[in-house]
Amino acid sequence: MGKSGDRHLPLHHRQLPNGSGPDGGSSYLSRFFPVFNFKCIFVVLLAVAVFLSAVFWVLPHHSNHRSGFDAKDSTILSSSVQASFQLDKAVSDITPYIDRLEYNIFGEIGVPFTKVAVLHVHSAGVSSNHTNVTFGVLSDPVHIPINSVSLNLLRSSLLDVFLQQANLTLTTSVFGQSSSFQILKFPGGMTLNPDYNSPFWQEQILFSFKLNNSIGEIKEYFVEFKEELRSGLRLRQCENVFVQVNNKKGSTVDPPVTIEASIVSDRGHLTWDRLRELANIITGSSHARNLGLDNSVFGKVKEISLSSLLNHSLQALPPAPSPSPLQNHPKGPSSPSYAHTPLPSQHWHRSRSPEISPALSPVSHGFSNRGHHQDKGNPKSIAPAPAPSISSSDPSCERGCIHTGMYFTNVLGSLVLFAYWI
Repeated sequence: MGKSGDRHLPLHHRQLPNGSGPDGGSSYLSRFFPVFNFKCIFVVLLAVAVFLSAVFWVLPHHSNHRSGFDAKDSTILSSSVQASFQLDKAVSDITPYIDRLEYNIFGEIGVPFTKVAVLHVHSAGVSSNHTNVTFGVLSDPVHIPINSVSLNLLRSSLLDVFLQQANLTLTTSVFGQSSSFQILKFPGGMTLNPDYNSPFWQEQILFSFKLNNSIGEIKEYFVEFKEELRSGLRLRQCENVFVQVNNKKGSTVDPPVTIEASIVSDRGHLTWDRLRELANIITGSSHARNLGLDNSVFGKVKEISLSSLLNHSLQALPPAPSPSPLQNHPKGPSSPSYAHTPLPSQHWHRSRSPEISPALSPVSHGFSNRGHHQDKGNPKSIAPAPAPSISSSDPSCERGCIHTGMYFTNVLGSLVLFAYWI
């Protein structure tokens, strides 16, 4: 009977052996799966963290030769002199030879008590096979500044390379050809004379001004710059302008620059009047004509400063002109010895014809012009001249005496002859 009852029970009330019924199995799985899920999640997260850390640690070292090279911050800060150039090689070809590159650069521009350190090596573009290299010059030892003699030699070497008067020759098989050399930083500033054949001396600076350009830009457009400045200053054929370009930071790529100009004449020193004329041109055209420079290329001229010589030429009074005898006195000036002496015969001189008095000196002629404004036809304007006093030393007086004596001698002789005939 009991067996028949079990056959009529529902399926979910039947008991399986070993507790394998529905209630027993679900309780077992409910205890197992929560523990399994937590462990899986923990292991997976731990594995992902380890994998990502390994990836981020390996990738920079793996791609170092492709992305470039950067020196330590301490080395960069210690480099008081910095410059850059470009190589026609890929970054991956350059970075394995950093030490050799430093050795080559020092062999070209190195000076005593210094050393060269490559600071940055990076690609010039995303898909470019050219590499930008930045290097610095440090004192050796580092804690001692570079002395002035070494700085002067180094400045000269860098300027020669920048002006392409010297080449930065490297190992061609490894680094290729160098180009686009620029000076980034130099203590004490950088002064460049683009027209290096000019006779430029410091004491000849006449004026200066500032431009928001770099030394490299002035060098690139120097021919146009000089022609426009010459035209703006209205220089003569015998005059020429020479300039030198200064950057306080000592960079050829960073603005602004200070232009110091000198004007030289083939005929020697500029006259005082010419200096004053140039000073007026410079101060007058600074705002209106921008000293003749193209504003779209060179920008606006700022902070014009005249030398002491040009300032003195503007402030000094011009020399007073000498008084002209006939300028303000149509009757002619009086001689100092005759300033208070009347000239009664002045109108008589005016009425005489040139044939009567052909040998008038310039002074006597000047005096005779005092009566030009009076009417010649007016008889009242003609005063009789007083008889001149004759001294015994006058030759005309002596001739008169001789004639008188001869006259009386002839008369006396005639009387004697007349008495004889009678």
